[in-house]
Amino acid sequence: MAVAHLLDHVFLLLVVLGAALIVLKRELLIPSRRARWALRVGFACWALLWLGATPAVSLALVRALEPAMPAAEAVAPAGLRAQTALVVLGSGVGPAIPGVPPRERLDAASRARTLGAARWYALTQPAAVIVSGVGPDGEPGASTEAMADALTHAGVPRERVWLEPRATNTRENARYSLAMGRARGITRFVLVTSALHMPRSLREFRRAGVEATAAPVDYLGATIGGPIDLLPAAGALGRTQQCLHEFMGFLKP
Repeated sequence: MAVAHLLDHVFLLLVVLGAALIVLKRELLIPSRRARWALRVGFACWALLWLGATPAVSLALVRALEPAMPAAEAVAPAGLRAQTALVVLGSGVGPAIPGVPPRERLDAASRARTLGAARWYALTQPAAVIVSGVGPDGEPGASTEAMADALTHAGVPRERVWLEPRATNTRENARYSLAMGRARGITRFVLVTSALHMPRSLREFRRAGVEATAAPVDYLGATIGGPIDLLPAAGALGRTQQCLHEFMGFLKP
């Protein structure tokens, strides 16, 4: 067992919380009915948090959401590329800093999606790449401008990058990107976003009236490391939170 894992702050926190609950249970020699129920709820919450923070559970959730990597020809058949556009969903961008180019301000998800979009562009040669997503307050076009800058530096011709800077969520990504593409003669849409985000994104595009093709990037998938994956870790808890966010998104009417 790796010593570093035993020093993980989430693992240590859960061990301390579990020990505190056990001590509390022993100290309540004649607990009231309300106290017994409070303890049961406390232990249940602790157990759920422990499970959610284990790599084994987080990996299972990730695998339930992330699609397999498709072939380039399945994403954009050669005869249909002139009517095809990639739609890249933005995630976020940091505040303006003098001397720092926009592409360096993209958050981790946006950087991964942009790099993946450049790869898919090289493989499929579509008519355009639509980058969609609003920037921070006071700088609404920052996100799309940063992604366009990164795409251009990755080899995508600037004239083929179209900016859609209004969308504030996945549903608006779909609505506004489809409207822009259709107005310019696009009939096929290839969705580029994080693999974990892909199922919910495809559903929003279907709601908007098109069956988009998936071109997933930014995979979180990992291999099982053995019994140590039953111990909680901060990284696993973060992945579980991301997965739960996606599952909760499916409940949105």
